[in-house]
Amino acid sequence: MKKTRIIAVLAVASMALTACGGGKDAIKVESKEKSVDTITVSDADMLTCIISAAGETQFDTGRDSIIDSISEDLEAMAVAKAMGIELDEEEKTQSKGLRAQFASANGGYAAYEKYLKKNNSSIEFYDMLGEASLYHSKLDKKMEEEQGDVTVTDEEISKYYNDKYMCAKHILIEKPAEGEEPTEGEKQGEELAKELLERAKSGEDFDALISEYGSDPGMESNPDGYVFTEGEMVKPFEETVKGLKDNEFGICESDYGYHVILRLPLPEMDEERKATAESAAIEAKKDKAYEDLKAKYGISVTISDEIKNVKYEDLSDKMKAIPKTEQQQYGM
Repeated sequence: MKKTRIIAVLAVASMALTACGGGKDAIKVESKEKSVDTITVSDADMLTCIISAAGETQFDTGRDSIIDSISEDLEAMAVAKAMGIELDEEEKTQSKGLRAQFASANGGYAAYEKYLKKNNSSIEFYDMLGEASLYHSKLDKKMEEEQGDVTVTDEEISKYYNDKYMCAKHILIEKPAEGEEPTEGEKQGEELAKELLERAKSGEDFDALISEYGSDPGMESNPDGYVFTEGEMVKPFEETVKGLKDNEFGICESDYGYHVILRLPLPEMDEERKATAESAAIEAKKDKAYEDLKAKYGISVTISDEIKNVKYEDLSDKMKAIPKTEQQQYGM
């Protein structure tokens, strides 16, 4: 199963909450025992931390990371509880470390609780995140003990490699800096990417176009293309490659800029790729065991479109509406 931790994600960010959605559910975890854990939109407005932690250019990636981390921890907590796993008193005390971390960073408990209450959240929200992370760790340990050493055959490795891996190279065109104006006749950003796509489709040497226009330094060390599997590239890039046939061109936009992509036939699996694919195939087996547990206990996660699709501009406007004195007090 995935091992992302919300505490690790938030540790690099300064927290700031802004009122917007009241008690509406942003993330909801349910089980067949009818137990429910929810994160409200007001709680999930902690996504504003990404503004200071990652900035506008990395906002979408940061937002997705926060959502995935919270969802995975809450989901794992539901599975753990359904299996009878519980926290002892020492662990419950440890889980409150997240509360202390953010209270300390934001003027102490009294000031922070007042701020959270005003914005329809509560300090108990952080207690739940801390507990969920610990439940997640205990579940991982329990599953590792029960599964023992997970192995895969050569045939399973080969099938996983051919089914799950992709190969592609691209021209990365960075977005123009804010306020940057092109010189007369110069094409930038999306306009340039679309032009290069058409030139590539018309038969121009793609490697020459990468060399002249591309801004991804990784292409120099991967001249034959990136060989990757699910979750290793940014989502727009991965999804675009999935939708292409071998030797077909495509285009997409991500936090990094605009990608003009050529999907390539998957190369033969050498020893290095076999070792990588073996590790991935083993993790896939572990994930399958986790998915079976979720199905057994009827556990599901629902994430609202309101929080999945939030944009930097939406939160930026809310941040601007907060008085300057509060922005300074709460590290915004």
